[in-house]
Amino acid sequence: MHRQGYWGLLFCVPFLVQLLVFFLFPFVFSFYLTFTKWDLFNAPLWVGIRNWSQFLSQKVFWLSLRNVSYFALLFVPLQTVAALVLAHLLNQQIRGKALFRMIYFLPVITPWVAGGMIWLWIYHNDYGILNWLLEMAGWSRVEWISSSKWWLVIGSIAVVNIWKGAGYSMVLILAGMQNLSKDMLEAAQIDGASGWTLFAKITVPIVSPMVYMVMILSTISAFHAFDVFLVMLGDITAVADRNMVPNILIYRDAFMNFKMGSASAMAWALFLIILAITLIQKATERRWVHYE
Repeated sequence: MHRQGYWGLLFCVPFLVQLLVFFLFPFVFSFYLTFTKWDLFNAPLWVGIRNWSQFLSQKVFWLSLRNVSYFALLFVPLQTVAALVLAHLLNQQIRGKALFRMIYFLPVITPWVAGGMIWLWIYHNDYGILNWLLEMAGWSRVEWISSSKWWLVIGSIAVVNIWKGAGYSMVLILAGMQNLSKDMLEAAQIDGASGWTLFAKITVPIVSPMVYMVMILSTISAFHAFDVFLVMLGDITAVADRNMVPNILIYRDAFMNFKMGSASAMAWALFLIILAITLIQKATERRWVHYE
């Protein structure tokens, strides 16, 4: 037994080393950097809470929080509803169900560069199909990505992110729907339950734990958004303050201005914000999530 215990510890060593080197050390070191001035080349210089006070006093940081919060308010509920509806439709007995599932999942595996190019063409001011449809309907063209209205730009990018991520959330919810009892559905139908009643009173409560997990993951993903803004807004150095999001601000400070201390402080502030929102979501779990 003792020899088996030694072998078990030996096989755990690679995982423990990976955990120490790639998680615990960066986690602790990044927190230490929030109190230092470090340019990646010279030794870190202790500056206390100066990094925190500086970025908290910057208007662009609060603009970035406003933008990413607005982005999350659009992205999380719309993607969750879209994934829930798609999962429900694809859980029915229809022909070509596997093909439809594959089609709706394709955006998830589409590279951001390719997907971004397609959406930039759709949103193009002069040649985009969306503006062409607006003109056909008698409306004027809209500058979706280059607009001076921050809410329009962020909203347009949120639509792209919904297109990209809804398929993944759909698969998660669809997996939860596999637990639906056919006997329960048949009994409800015999009692006179309609299609909407079956969906709202039986399907949704049963898959609510999976919907809850999708909302948690979507919220974290929204506040971590970087690649979608990078692809849609183009040159990272030319992003206007009105369209800024925290991760672009962190990237610019860390790898373009070599202010690792300031970037680490903003990253930790973002982590604390996400943690607070997750705890709030956790507090509401008992009100609508059903585990039985």
